[in-house]
Amino acid sequence: MVIGGIGFFGPPDETGTVGLGYGVAPEAEGHGYATEALRALLHHGFADARVRRVLADTAHDNVASQRVLEKAGLRRTFSDEKLHYYAIEG
Repeated sequence: MVIGGIGFFGPPDETGTVGLGYGVAPEAEGHGYATEALRALLHHGFADARVRRVLADTAHDNVASQRVLEKAGLRRTFSDEKLHYYAIEG
């Protein structure tokens, strides 16, 4: 059974920055799966010497996603009228 998906949006750019995204099926939310998967993805990404920074964003009203990002070590860097932006450096 698939309960979600997670991944990078491509290889790191010339500065070593890569974006990521994830989603969890509603029936699987609240069990820590997204946090566990995100931590594993970050570990995998930072094992690549080219990756220096990982970015993510989430909607203002997606408090659960904000908690997942923060539990995995990302910090909010700024916000605009639609999104909160997060980053972590390796």
